[in-house]
Amino acid sequence: MGQMPQAIERLFFYILTYSFLLPIIFFFIFFKKLKSNKVAIAVVIYSIIIFLFLSFDDYLNHYYRHWYSTLYTATEYSCFAFVIGQIIQKKKIKFLIFFLSLLFIIFEIIYLFKIRFNVIDSVPIGVETILILLYAFYLFFEQFQKIETTYMYNNYWFWFVIGIIFYLSSSFFFNILGDIHLVAYWYLTYIFETIKNLLFVVGIIFLSKQQDLNKNSTTIPFLDVI
Repeated sequence: MGQMPQAIERLFFYILTYSFLLPIIFFFIFFKKLKSNKVAIAVVIYSIIIFLFLSFDDYLNHYYRHWYSTLYTATEYSCFAFVIGQIIQKKKIKFLIFFLSLLFIIFEIIYLFKIRFNVIDSVPIGVETILILLYAFYLFFEQFQKIETTYMYNNYWFWFVIGIIFYLSSSFFFNILGDIHLVAYWYLTYIFETIKNLLFVVGIIFLSKQQDLNKNSTTIPFLDVI
């Protein structure tokens, strides 16, 4: 009976690890449409890096725990901030995100060398979550100012941002308290992160469809019939 929770945890971990291949696979399925799209490329690079991290998780955790956890958080933050920054239209907010991102990376480096955490870098993850959620909430505020003729969920970015919000908000207290209290339930975060990857796949599919619509709209000639 004691081995059952460990078996379940390993199962969820393997599912999570290979779920990072899904955005990569769907990117190459729609490669011709997405090969020059910055959001899609950022998601693929992020997925490749995290997949490699998780593939060598035991080794990295054993020998390079602090560097591993810090790089994982930095990669995650960089992808999420970049994706949201690409969608936000106001230049001042884009610059603010860039500036805050530089400060966050500097903070992570200082934290890496000054603080010795036991399991994960809970404080940087908490700061990451707060920053990314603020960016995401501003994005929704900006989008709500527009008059749209289609439902918001028909936009590709909706699925990426919902995936990010769901994952970070669901994992927040596990990450904050995981260094002390919630290690036994850590496998639940694997479920949240897997769902995020599935939502990223939906976002890639919608993005490929939007690329088709943009292409069709540019190929239809303007006819002045007056």
